[in-house]
Amino acid sequence: MELIYKIDFNSTNFYFKHIIDDLIQESTINAYSKMYRGFILLVCEDEAEKIENFFKILEEKLPLSIFISKAQVLEKFDFEAFEELEEQDVKLNLSLLTNDEITKTINENNIDFSNDIEKIKGGGVSRFETHNGLKDLFLPSVEQREKFEKLGYEVKLLITNINKISNLVDISQKDLQLLCSIERPLIKLKFKLLKNAKSEFSSTRFIYAKIPDDKETLLFAQALKEAGIDYLLYINDEVYQDGLKVTYNEEQNIIIHGEKGLFPKYDFDLKRRVNSSLDYFEEYGSVYKACIAQFNKRLVSTIGVYFSYKSDESAIKINSVEHGEKDIILVPNVVNNIEKCFEDIKSIDENTNRLIDNYKNKFSNYFEKEFKDKDLDGFEAILNMLAYVLGMKDYKQFEDTALMFTGKSGLQIDMKVVKIDDKNYLDYRRIIQSTMSYKMAGVENSLLAYSFYESLCDFISDNISEIQNEINAKDIILCGDMFANSILLSKVKKKLNSINILIPKEYPLDY
Repeated sequence: MELIYKIDFNSTNFYFKHIIDDLIQESTINAYSKMYRGFILLVCEDEAEKIENFFKILEEKLPLSIFISKAQVLEKFDFEAFEELEEQDVKLNLSLLTNDEITKTINENNIDFSNDIEKIKGGGVSRFETHNGLKDLFLPSVEQREKFEKLGYEVKLLITNINKISNLVDISQKDLQLLCSIERPLIKLKFKLLKNAKSEFSSTRFIYAKIPDDKETLLFAQALKEAGIDYLLYINDEVYQDGLKVTYNEEQNIIIHGEKGLFPKYDFDLKRRVNSSLDYFEEYGSVYKACIAQFNKRLVSTIGVYFSYKSDESAIKINSVEHGEKDIILVPNVVNNIEKCFEDIKSIDENTNRLIDNYKNKFSNYFEKEFKDKDLDGFEAILNMLAYVLGMKDYKQFEDTALMFTGKSGLQIDMKVVKIDDKNYLDYRRIIQSTMSYKMAGVENSLLAYSFYESLCDFISDNISEIQNEINAKDIILCGDMFANSILLSKVKKKLNSINILIPKEYPLDY
């Protein structure tokens, strides 16, 4: 009998096909696989019993992948209608840690990590060489964490015992599936109440976590687990590629940032090897233009929302055959100075002078700490100033505070457009001024932070609806790492349910 099995696979890298081919060879079934844009086809031509046994092997041994969306049996397939992809000579920085490979690696290696483990247990830092470069690993400690953060490193969580992680963080079945997928991405997890009470893991209730992603880290993690260390903190130090940060919504997995396991790759549209996200996005000139190419929307009108924390190009945009890419509403790049910010707010009207004076008197402790000018762009600069006036550290703490809100709706933060030099800008002054007014009235920070993202959603929705009526676009592309925020993304999708929303699947949301 013949059975055709289609696996939707949102990548053109061939490593998953290789795993399938190895399982075909191992089971000695008469079958083959083919790689296409967006899916892998598995064709079995054998006795029913052998096919049934083969699928039991697939169920047991085929790993999860962040690029798989669904799989189904097809009654027939038109091979002439689809062009099979030809594999190119591109080697990925990805260790294929299948269950069999993990078992084999642990059984065949006997490395003595006792010196490193004793150093870690004594409160020290183990500088460990991995396949991807150097990592510094240490037990949860406020002192160690803050020391590395002051040096500009992001402190993350390495899980050595996945069976114990639910004691530390709230974790869903989907989170577990992504953590254990063959790409081994970083997933943002929330600490259980009181588990990060002294901020020894993180300055907020959230942290990016992963399980071992190469043989060296796997063996070290196994030794740590046997020594009773189920998780510890680490920083990347001189690594070759950043790990993939991944999130998800109901429809798909979403790559936020990262390179490892994704680049280098052969891009079949560009017909060349792409070495990094920077290489890829710069080829097209912007993240939005790259997304237009991904979704094959060059010849139709689309609306784009590129909202990025770090980029100076955040904007609501359109792309049309007649006019090309055009910015409709820009996010300003403001001066990273809190006093300049207050001067800008005072220019709104005569009441804002009194607001700022009263605010500084009521929350004088917030202003005892110096606001550091970090010469940042766009939303990061705006939210760093907003975080500062609310007594928070930075935009990351602001975002995590928003995610802590348990209500279903927030307050209306002013999101208005101001025209400067014949260009439309989001008026950042109004955002901070209205938030300060609510704070003066006693509103909690979690509600204020949540309200920012909800109001930004309303701002997007209102302007998109107006633009859509003018250019009759049927598609809106959401890109930029701000859409990794579950509040913003879920509310935008709910508000814009009458338009086709496109979010990148194969490439990251941002640089």
